[in-house]
Amino acid sequence: MIRYLKYIIILAVLTVLAIVGWHFYRCFKSQEEIEVLPSRPGEVKEMVRLCSMEIYNEVPVLDTVNYKVIFAVQKQTGSISFDLEHIDIDDSGDTIRIQLPREIVELYESPEKNAWQVIDSKAIGPMSLFRKGTLTLEEENRVKSKLKARSISRLYSNGTVRQARKDAAENLASMMENVYRRPVIVSDPTPDGKSN
Repeated sequence: MIRYLKYIIILAVLTVLAIVGWHFYRCFKSQEEIEVLPSRPGEVKEMVRLCSMEIYNEVPVLDTVNYKVIFAVQKQTGSISFDLEHIDIDDSGDTIRIQLPREIVELYESPEKNAWQVIDSKAIGPMSLFRKGTLTLEEENRVKSKLKARSISRLYSNGTVRQARKDAAENLASMMENVYRRPVIVSDPTPDGKSN
């Protein structure tokens, strides 16, 4: 019996050593097959932007998702800018005429600490006693996505984008007068800030 036990232990040790050896062989073999090439950018796109307004918001959130209600506060940062790379310039006359391009509204969760603070969340509706009130990461992301859309909509409705367009038109006219040394008129096709 002891003799068989000795053979079984030796066989088990050899099996473990073979498995470990095979694992190391595969690891080293796969590392040898990796070829690192110098990096190359796939596409380089430069964009000249006129930043008309920096945005900082602290927004309260009251929303529901999947029979859960959440109350939170989000700090947002962003900007309203204009792509000057594709502006229409008519310099055929004595006066330079420029059409202000569509605004680019960018709004993100602030990178600062505690930019997203959940104050309270709980389950609501049927069977709420048997479900957790904490939101999953996917549910929080859905709430944040809706919040971003509402915040951008609010920038249009409260006149922030309209003011940014007005400031951009004035700054662009002043800048281009220095470039062309002629009078510049910047027209704004959407002065109400409701371009789509």
